[in-house]
Amino acid sequence: MTPASPELAPRRPRWDDHAVTIVASESLGPHQRLVLAMPTLEARFGPGQFLNLSVPGHVLRRPLAPSRHEGGEVELIVTPFGPGTRDLVALPVGTRLQALAPLGNSFPIPADEAALVGAGAGAAPLAFLAETLLRAGRRVHVFHGAVSNEDRPLVQAVYERLGLEVRYFSEDGSLGRRGYPTEGLAELLAGGAEATVYSVGPFALMRAAARLAIEHGRPGYVSLDVHMACGVGACLSCAVQTTAGQKHACVDGPVFEVREVVW
Repeated sequence: MTPASPELAPRRPRWDDHAVTIVASESLGPHQRLVLAMPTLEARFGPGQFLNLSVPGHVLRRPLAPSRHEGGEVELIVTPFGPGTRDLVALPVGTRLQALAPLGNSFPIPADEAALVGAGAGAAPLAFLAETLLRAGRRVHVFHGAVSNEDRPLVQAVYERLGLEVRYFSEDGSLGRRGYPTEGLAELLAGGAEATVYSVGPFALMRAAARLAIEHGRPGYVSLDVHMACGVGACLSCAVQTTAGQKHACVDGPVFEVREVVW
Protein backbone atom coordinates (compact mmCIF):
# COMPACT_ATOMS: atom_id res chain seq x y z
CA MET A 1 0.00 0.00 0.00
CA THR A 2 1.31 3.44 -0.89
CA PRO A 3 1.75 5.65 2.19
CA ALA A 4 -0.56 8.64 2.38
CA SER A 5 0.98 11.52 0.49
CA PRO A 6 1.40 14.87 2.22
CA GLU A 7 -1.06 17.32 0.72
CA LEU A 8 0.20 19.78 -1.84
CA ALA A 9 0.36 23.29 -0.49
CA PRO A 10 -2.44 25.35 -2.05
CA ARG A 11 -1.56 28.11 -4.45
CA ARG A 12 -1.58 31.40 -2.62
CA PRO A 13 -4.26 33.54 -4.27
CA ARG A 14 -2.48 36.84 -3.75
CA TRP A 15 0.27 37.91 -6.09
CA ASP A 16 1.47 41.36 -7.10
CA ASP A 17 3.81 42.99 -9.58
CA HIS A 18 6.81 44.03 -7.50
CA ALA A 19 9.64 46.44 -8.28
CA VAL A 20 12.88 44.55 -7.59
CA THR A 21 16.58 45.39 -7.73
CA ILE A 22 19.53 43.13 -8.49
CA VAL A 23 21.78 43.45 -5.43
CA ALA A 24 24.22 40.60 -6.16
CA SER A 25 25.36 38.64 -9.20
CA GLU A 26 27.85 35.80 -9.10
CA SER A 27 29.07 33.31 -11.69
CA LEU A 28 28.72 29.65 -10.72
CA GLY A 29 30.30 27.97 -13.73
CA PRO A 30 27.61 27.69 -16.42
CA HIS A 31 25.04 29.17 -14.02
CA GLN A 32 24.56 32.62 -12.51
CA ARG A 33 23.47 33.42 -8.96
CA LEU A 34 21.28 36.53 -8.74
CA VAL A 35 19.97 38.09 -5.56
CA LEU A 36 16.95 40.39 -5.81
CA ALA A 37 15.85 42.91 -3.22
CA MET A 38 12.05 42.68 -3.00
CA PRO A 39 11.07 45.16 -0.27
CA THR A 40 7.35 45.16 -1.13
CA LEU A 41 6.90 41.37 -0.99
CA GLU A 42 4.91 40.63 2.16
CA ALA A 43 4.18 36.91 1.59
CA ARG A 44 6.98 34.39 1.99
CA PHE A 45 7.76 32.08 -0.91
CA GLY A 46 7.17 28.40 -0.32
CA PRO A 47 9.75 25.99 -1.81
CA GLY A 48 8.73 25.30 -5.39
CA GLN A 49 6.83 28.55 -5.93
CA PHE A 50 8.18 30.93 -8.54
CA LEU A 51 8.28 34.49 -9.78
CA ASN A 52 7.93 35.81 -13.32
CA LEU A 53 10.78 38.25 -13.91
CA SER A 54 10.96 40.98 -16.54
CA VAL A 55 14.03 41.24 -18.80
CA PRO A 56 14.73 44.55 -20.56
CA GLY A 57 14.19 44.29 -24.31
CA HIS A 58 12.02 41.16 -24.08
CA VAL A 59 8.23 41.04 -24.08
CA LEU A 60 7.86 37.80 -22.14
CA ARG A 61 9.02 37.44 -18.57
CA ARG A 62 11.11 34.52 -17.31
CA PRO A 63 9.71 32.13 -14.65
CA LEU A 64 12.29 31.31 -11.97
CA ALA A 65 11.99 29.40 -8.70
CA PRO A 66 14.01 30.83 -5.79
CA SER A 67 16.75 28.85 -4.08
CA ARG A 68 16.39 30.94 -0.92
CA HIS A 69 14.18 33.65 0.56
CA GLU A 70 15.63 35.53 3.51
CA GLY A 71 14.14 38.76 4.76
CA GLY A 72 13.50 41.02 1.80
CA GLU A 73 15.92 39.23 -0.54
CA VAL A 74 15.31 36.36 -2.95
CA GLU A 75 18.09 34.25 -4.44
CA LEU A 76 17.79 32.84 -7.97
CA ILE A 77 19.91 30.44 -10.00
CA VAL A 78 19.75 31.18 -13.73
CA THR A 79 21.15 28.96 -16.47
CA PRO A 80 21.45 31.01 -19.67
CA PHE A 81 20.16 28.97 -22.60
CA GLY A 82 18.36 31.53 -24.76
CA PRO A 83 18.45 35.26 -25.57
CA GLY A 84 16.28 36.23 -22.60
CA THR A 85 18.23 34.41 -19.90
CA ARG A 86 21.57 35.39 -21.49
CA ASP A 87 20.54 39.04 -21.29
CA LEU A 88 19.26 38.55 -17.74
CA VAL A 89 22.53 37.18 -16.34
CA ALA A 90 24.47 40.00 -18.03
CA LEU A 91 22.54 42.73 -16.19
CA PRO A 92 24.65 44.71 -13.70
CA VAL A 93 24.03 45.01 -9.99
CA GLY A 94 21.64 47.89 -9.40
CA THR A 95 19.37 47.06 -12.35
CA ARG A 96 15.68 47.47 -11.52
CA LEU A 97 13.17 44.93 -12.85
CA GLN A 98 9.57 43.85 -12.26
CA ALA A 99 8.54 40.50 -10.79
CA LEU A 100 5.11 38.90 -10.49
CA ALA A 101 5.21 36.98 -7.21
CA PRO A 102 4.60 34.68 -5.46
CA LEU A 103 3.18 32.32 -8.10
CA GLY A 104 2.19 28.64 -8.16
CA ASN A 105 2.03 26.03 -5.41
CA SER A 106 4.82 24.62 -3.27
CA PHE A 107 6.24 21.27 -2.21
CA PRO A 108 4.51 19.60 0.75
CA ILE A 109 6.50 18.69 3.84
CA PRO A 110 6.71 14.91 4.48
CA ALA A 111 6.20 13.25 7.84
CA ASP A 112 9.47 11.35 7.53
CA GLU A 113 12.61 11.57 5.40
CA ALA A 114 13.01 13.05 1.93
CA ALA A 115 15.04 12.17 -1.16
CA LEU A 116 15.84 15.10 -3.44
CA VAL A 117 16.83 14.26 -7.02
CA GLY A 118 17.89 17.05 -9.35
CA ALA A 119 20.23 18.27 -12.04
CA GLY A 120 21.54 21.64 -13.14
CA ALA A 121 19.46 24.62 -12.04
CA GLY A 122 16.89 22.17 -10.68
CA ALA A 123 19.07 22.39 -7.58
CA ALA A 124 17.59 25.84 -6.86
CA PRO A 125 14.04 24.94 -5.73
CA LEU A 126 15.32 21.68 -4.23
CA ALA A 127 17.85 23.58 -2.10
CA PHE A 128 15.05 25.85 -0.86
CA LEU A 129 13.07 22.70 -0.04
CA ALA A 130 16.07 21.13 1.69
CA GLU A 131 16.51 24.17 3.93
CA THR A 132 12.80 24.09 4.80
CA LEU A 133 12.96 20.37 5.60
CA LEU A 134 16.03 20.73 7.80
CA ARG A 135 14.32 23.46 9.79
CA ALA A 136 11.37 21.09 10.24
CA GLY A 137 13.69 18.38 11.57
CA ARG A 138 13.45 16.04 8.58
CA ARG A 139 16.26 13.84 7.29
CA VAL A 140 17.31 14.82 3.76
CA HIS A 141 19.10 12.78 1.08
CA VAL A 142 20.42 14.72 -1.94
CA PHE A 143 21.32 13.23 -5.34
CA HIS A 144 22.61 15.71 -7.92
CA GLY A 145 23.31 14.98 -11.57
CA ALA A 146 25.56 16.92 -13.93
CA VAL A 147 27.34 16.58 -17.22
CA SER A 148 30.71 17.24 -15.61
CA ASN A 149 32.55 18.87 -12.72
CA GLU A 150 31.36 22.29 -13.91
CA ASP A 151 28.31 22.02 -11.61
CA ARG A 152 30.38 21.88 -8.41
CA PRO A 153 30.28 25.67 -7.74
CA LEU A 154 26.48 25.58 -8.03
CA VAL A 155 26.06 22.72 -5.58
CA GLN A 156 28.53 24.24 -3.15
CA ALA A 157 26.59 27.51 -3.25
CA VAL A 158 23.11 26.09 -2.67
CA TYR A 159 23.49 22.73 -0.88
CA GLU A 160 26.78 22.53 0.95
CA ARG A 161 26.14 25.80 2.78
CA LEU A 162 23.34 23.86 4.52
CA GLY A 163 25.78 21.23 5.76
CA LEU A 164 24.22 18.55 3.57
CA GLU A 165 26.11 15.61 2.15
CA VAL A 166 25.46 15.60 -1.59
CA ARG A 167 25.85 12.45 -3.65
CA TYR A 168 27.13 13.52 -7.03
CA PHE A 169 26.63 11.76 -10.36
CA SER A 170 28.04 12.98 -13.66
CA GLU A 171 28.00 11.74 -17.23
CA ASP A 172 31.80 11.82 -17.56
CA GLY A 173 32.64 10.76 -13.99
CA SER A 174 34.48 14.00 -13.16
CA LEU A 175 31.99 14.91 -10.42
CA GLY A 176 31.26 12.06 -8.05
CA ARG A 177 30.17 8.78 -9.59
CA ARG A 178 29.73 8.20 -13.30
CA GLY A 179 26.03 7.77 -14.01
CA TYR A 180 22.74 9.39 -13.12
CA PRO A 181 21.27 10.56 -9.80
CA THR A 182 18.33 8.18 -10.11
CA GLU A 183 20.82 5.34 -9.58
CA GLY A 184 21.43 6.68 -6.08
CA LEU A 185 17.70 7.03 -5.51
CA ALA A 186 17.12 3.44 -6.62
CA GLU A 187 19.72 2.18 -4.14
CA LEU A 188 18.22 4.25 -1.31
CA LEU A 189 14.69 2.99 -1.90
CA ALA A 190 15.81 -0.60 -2.46
CA GLY A 191 17.45 -0.41 0.96
CA GLY A 192 14.06 0.22 2.55
CA ALA A 193 14.22 3.98 3.10
CA GLU A 194 10.75 5.39 3.76
CA ALA A 195 11.46 8.58 1.88
CA THR A 196 9.20 10.93 0.00
CA VAL A 197 10.76 11.61 -3.41
CA TYR A 198 11.14 15.11 -4.87
CA SER A 199 12.61 15.82 -8.30
CA VAL A 200 13.36 18.91 -10.39
CA GLY A 201 15.35 18.85 -13.61
CA PRO A 202 15.13 17.51 -17.15
CA PHE A 203 11.89 15.71 -18.00
CA ALA A 204 13.61 12.33 -18.42
CA LEU A 205 15.17 12.62 -14.96
CA MET A 206 11.86 13.50 -13.30
CA ARG A 207 10.09 10.68 -15.13
CA ALA A 208 12.71 8.17 -13.95
CA ALA A 209 12.48 9.44 -10.36
CA ALA A 210 8.68 9.29 -10.54
CA ARG A 211 8.74 5.69 -11.76
CA LEU A 212 11.05 4.69 -8.91
CA ALA A 213 8.76 6.33 -6.35
CA ILE A 214 5.77 4.49 -7.80
CA GLU A 215 7.65 1.18 -8.05
CA HIS A 216 8.63 1.35 -4.38
CA GLY A 217 5.27 2.61 -3.19
CA ARG A 218 6.58 5.98 -2.04
CA PRO A 219 4.95 9.42 -2.38
CA GLY A 220 6.67 11.61 -4.96
CA TYR A 221 6.51 15.13 -6.33
CA VAL A 222 7.96 16.89 -9.35
CA SER A 223 8.11 20.52 -10.38
CA LEU A 224 7.33 20.64 -14.09
CA ASP A 225 9.48 23.09 -16.02
CA VAL A 226 7.27 23.75 -19.03
CA HIS A 227 7.15 26.72 -21.38
CA MET A 228 5.30 29.48 -19.59
CA ALA A 229 4.37 33.03 -20.56
CA CYS A 230 2.00 34.88 -18.24
CA GLY A 231 2.43 32.84 -15.05
CA VAL A 232 -1.12 33.56 -13.86
CA GLY A 233 -3.36 31.28 -15.95
CA ALA A 234 -4.38 33.78 -18.61
CA CYS A 235 -2.52 32.54 -21.70
CA LEU A 236 -2.94 28.77 -21.06
CA SER A 237 0.40 28.02 -22.74
CA CYS A 238 1.79 25.78 -19.98
CA ALA A 239 -0.50 22.78 -20.47
CA VAL A 240 0.22 19.60 -18.51
CA GLN A 241 -1.49 16.27 -19.20
CA THR A 242 -2.68 14.66 -15.98
CA THR A 243 -4.87 11.71 -15.05
CA ALA A 244 -7.62 14.25 -14.32
CA GLY A 245 -7.29 15.90 -17.73
CA GLN A 246 -5.40 18.96 -18.90
CA LYS A 247 -4.05 21.29 -16.24
CA HIS A 248 -1.71 24.27 -16.31
CA ALA A 249 1.63 24.43 -14.58
CA CYS A 250 1.39 28.07 -13.53
CA VAL A 251 -1.86 27.81 -11.58
CA ASP A 252 -2.35 24.07 -10.88
CA GLY A 253 1.38 23.53 -10.30
CA PRO A 254 4.22 23.72 -10.96
CA VAL A 255 4.37 20.98 -8.31
CA PHE A 256 2.44 17.78 -9.08
CA GLU A 257 2.25 14.38 -7.38
CA VAL A 258 3.99 11.84 -9.59
CA ARG A 259 0.92 9.61 -9.97
CA GLU A 260 -1.06 12.58 -11.26
CA VAL A 261 1.16 13.23 -14.29
CA VAL A 262 0.72 11.38 -17.58
CA TRP A 263 4.35 10.52 -18.30
